Amino acid sequence: MKKVVIKAPVLSASGYGEQSRFALRSLKNIEDLDLYVINIPWGRTGNQELSKEEKDWLESLIQKTKILAQQNNNKLKFDISLQITIPNEFEKMADVNIGYTAGMETTKVSPQWIMKANAMDKIIVPSNHSRSVFKDTVYRSENSQTKQLVELKLETPIETCAFPAKEGHFVIPQLALNTSFNLLSVAQWGPRKNVESTISAFLKEFKDDDDAGLILKINLAKNSTMDKVETEKRLSKHIQNIKKEIGEVKCKIYMLHGSLTEEEMRGLYRHPEITGFVTTTHGEGFGLPMFEAAIASLPIAAPAWSSYLDFLYAPKKDKKTGKTKNKPHFLKIDFDLKQVQKEAVWDGVVQADSQWCYVKEHSTMQQMREMKKNIVSHKSTAKKLSKWILENFSEEKQEKLFSSLVYKKKRLVPENVKGISFCISTNGAKQQKTLVEIASIKEAMVKVDIPYEIILSGDVEAFSGDPKLVLVKTPEDAHSGLLAKLRNNAAEKSKYDTLVFCDDDLIFDEIWAKRLLEFSNLNPWEVLGNRILLPDGGRYWDRATINPHTMIDYDNTAPAGTLYQTGCFWIVRKKVYESQKWNSDIGYYAEKNGGLNEDVEYSIRLQKNGFSLSFDKENLVWHNDDSYCQVGNLCLKKEITSILQFQDHKKEFQDLERKYS
Repeated sequence: MKKVVIKAPVLSASGYGEQSRFALRSLKNIEDLDLYVINIPWGRTGNQELSKEEKDWLESLIQKTKILAQQNNNKLKFDISLQITIPNEFEKMADVNIGYTAGMETTKVSPQWIMKANAMDKIIVPSNHSRSVFKDTVYRSENSQTKQLVELKLETPIETCAFPAKEGHFVIPQLALNTSFNLLSVAQWGPRKNVESTISAFLKEFKDDDDAGLILKINLAKNSTMDKVETEKRLSKHIQNIKKEIGEVKCKIYMLHGSLTEEEMRGLYRHPEITGFVTTTHGEGFGLPMFEAAIASLPIAAPAWSSYLDFLYAPKKDKKTGKTKNKPHFLKIDFDLKQVQKEAVWDGVVQADSQWCYVKEHSTMQQMREMKKNIVSHKSTAKKLSKWILENFSEEKQEKLFSSLVYKKKRLVPENVKGISFCISTNGAKQQKTLVEIASIKEAMVKVDIPYEIILSGDVEAFSGDPKLVLVKTPEDAHSGLLAKLRNNAAEKSKYDTLVFCDDDLIFDEIWAKRLLEFSNLNPWEVLGNRILLPDGGRYWDRATINPHTMIDYDNTAPAGTLYQTGCFWIVRKKVYESQKWNSDIGYYAEKNGGLNEDVEYSIRLQKNGFSLSFDKENLVWHNDDSYCQVGNLCLKKEITSILQFQDHKKEFQDLERKYS
């Protein structure tokens, strides 16, 4: 069972709030996940009106997390964290950390966002626009000391998952409208939403039309009475300023303020007296109001820029050519890309040198006019768009996609071993022991009918007399202690589906290969270990945990992510290796310099990325190094301890050593 913590504004009446609830619904029914919630505030926004069932469930997860924190003195340990917020607030909270952010409404993300995102294991965004802006933003500077050009860019994998199209129950709210052509606009009134341009274009276009109305579902921050008063003041002031320019108007503006349930919001988009939807936003991370309007089959007028193009463009077949292309299913408002205004700059979030769109007022007016003039045609297009969205962004599809991005339980099946590439790293200091190892491999492989190769990497000049060996001559790496790099060097020359990474002083049991094939035919595995015994029969770190660093019983089912496999001996599927290679930068005994040794780092990284470390307790190799011995659950240098054990196995090892020598 994986413990997953979600840090998010799960109760907020905001886009991030809806994003958070979608994420939780996606993960709710996955049996392997134990969910916890740390609820965070979202600016000055209030709480969303939720159903009692959903509200009770969310609050139970919040309370469950508080109790766990109290029981553990606030020292919480989780397997996965899902952090639904802006990247400035990303942090290391678990073994695997995933950031789920709306992304950016402008043309670039801040350096702070990139640095924070690079500390995560995965980023999820709701749109291709957000993904592209993340990937395309690059900062370059010169190192003042080395004069080298340094780049800061996103290194973390980033995926896209849009919101789900919900068709649930709706309630039509009562509206006192006395106009028959009514445009709806939904926004929290701030610099980015550009509500002023919507109002201005509407008043100028329908100045003399007493049958045209604009319904503004708006607030400044919350849905309180004080917020309503302040919103009315701002709206009245803006209307008066426009009237000073154009004179009195006959068209109507209706302000709708206050909390609506999800059912009432769905009903608002489906109100029989609402004709279409309009926005003059500078940019969106997703564009939830446009998404809801499109699902409700409302014709939409919007600038043709940013995230909502993902769902406002849909396939359309050309009647002349018969070819299907993505075409706009909305009224496109022309715009210019220009630098964000000063009042919108937010240090570390909205860059002063970034851009977003500014609608052209004449185009906004033109598209409003076009919608009214040809409303039947535009409603027909809107219905086609709604059908396409419901088919391609269904709750089932999006929740399945999202859950797979957070946690994908692999269903492994047994796979035959088709061929083996033995990758031996050597500095040439143990030539006789390495020859014994090579002989034992050849003896073991005689008993099976699959191809194999033996690749030696490092200081290998002494082995050039054997034409059947593949030699990778990198003595400088061998004598620099770059053991991980030696393994990568050998693996790069491999041609078979199974890699066996070996130190240069092992002896393979005579039936090792036969047993490997038998085990693989019956058991699924990605990375495999087996018993590693010392000359005296003691164990050599063959099955162990990282922290505490101790050997465990062969049948011990330690939690995922805690297992350690010694670099002395690994069996790895090549397809796994190709996705997760050894870290060539890690030197021998990096731990002495405050880092992680190459095998510890590899063990952690493989498990962190969802690969399991399996074990075959029936198979065996020998570590031909008499300087170690087992002491309890540890394996130590004999110079550290004088305790010698397991003499009953020593004769078995000596017989093998004599045979291959």
